[in-house]
Amino acid sequence: MNVPSDAPRRYRMVFRGEGGHVIADVLGDVTIESGHGYTCIVAAVRDQSEFYGLLDRCQDLALLPVSISELGPGSLDTRSCALIRLAGLAARGGAAADVQEHARMALQHGVSADEVAAALSFAVSGQIS
Repeated sequence: MNVPSDAPRRYRMVFRGEGGHVIADVLGDVTIESGHGYTCIVAAVRDQSEFYGLLDRCQDLALLPVSISELGPGSLDTRSCALIRLAGLAARGGAAADVQEHARMALQHGVSADEVAAALSFAVSGQIS
């Protein structure tokens, strides 16, 4: 699918630090999730100037960028992303405390306990149960 060059582009930006309520007041029309020491912002920007302006405002709020990803037209929802991050962390042998934290985050994003267990089982065994 071709996206017109003048169409806004959507980005997911993850920052270290929490500031959901403050950011909402400063940034306006963005989707914000904040917790566990991180803030995730999903925003549509029209051009580079608006993109870098958004980053500058986040820097002014003392948020340290962790990752920035452009979202395509068929991008995954937050629930799916949380489940995939959990499975990936478990598959590469992440620390137990990190896996537990990601499991809690997945549950907060609407992933069921059975789905968490299945993802962890798959990550460890490499087989769908």
